[in-house]
Amino acid sequence: MNSKKLLLTAFILVALAQLFVPWQMISKQAGIAETGTEFKFKTEFKINRANNRAGSSLGGKYIWLQFAENHIKIADKKEWEENQSAYVLFSMDSAGFAKIKSVTKDKPINSSDWVRARTMIYWKDSTSLQLIYPFNNYYIEDTNPKDIDAIINKELNDSLKINYLKVRIKENQFIIKDLLIDGVPFKEKVRNSKKNH
Repeated sequence: MNSKKLLLTAFILVALAQLFVPWQMISKQAGIAETGTEFKFKTEFKINRANNRAGSSLGGKYIWLQFAENHIKIADKKEWEENQSAYVLFSMDSAGFAKIKSVTKDKPINSSDWVRARTMIYWKDSTSLQLIYPFNNYYIEDTNPKDIDAIINKELNDSLKINYLKVRIKENQFIIKDLLIDGVPFKEKVRNSKKNH
């Protein structure tokens, strides 16, 4: 009889533990959604010398995004290594777009508006440190890759449009809210392109 009670108790504890982990993850995401700071990261069409990509591009189920605010001037590149972790603190410019406030090797204490990024160093430019954010990839649902490619090439990489990714950030945790192309959500652009075919 004791072994049955012990087995039942063990089963209940395992079941509760399995329920606790998803609950904790959901509550953490809800906390970021409520108390994190929402930033608008402006996308930009430019040649990425590190991997020979031009502008934003499609890779599988993700759109790889390039941001205007992804590099910072540094005094000496010897202080940084390629592919090193860096803590990036953000503020907002007068138009409400994300701006790099500072980059440090130490985890920030007095601010929650930061994420950990990876560094890249241009061998031709010793004064600039490029940052690869953990939200550089925007997930897209199953859809026609030709439609997505057309939207990326004609609209997302159009330098005359104001395109940005809305991200809510709190202490290295983030929630991607939406990708907007000239004020129109990306998913709406995809739906409209399907209607036109």
